[in-house]
Amino acid sequence: MPKLVSVEPRDSRKIFLKYDDGVEGQVDLTKTIERNVFDDLNDLKEFSKIYFNENTDELCWPCGVRMCTNALYRQVSLLSLMDRLKISIDNV
Repeated sequence: MPKLVSVEPRDSRKIFLKYDDGVEGQVDLTKTIERNVFDDLNDLKEFSKIYFNENTDELCWPCGVRMCTNALYRQVSLLSLMDRLKISIDNV
């Protein structure tokens, strides 16, 4: 599985991810945060404290929330492919 190279927090609970195989893109974590009741991440100041833990291969926040970078890689790859194929879906 490709390794995460960098992560940047964006506005409105979005992150931009780059992987070592060239896959990169933005992921909106709003629904993930709501679905998993990660209430601490509703505070954009807390959300912006995201970091990558190389030992566990997870995205982490000081409040204790952790997310698997492999699952996010699959999401970024799919979104990138959909964009290239001009396919859009309504995530509402």
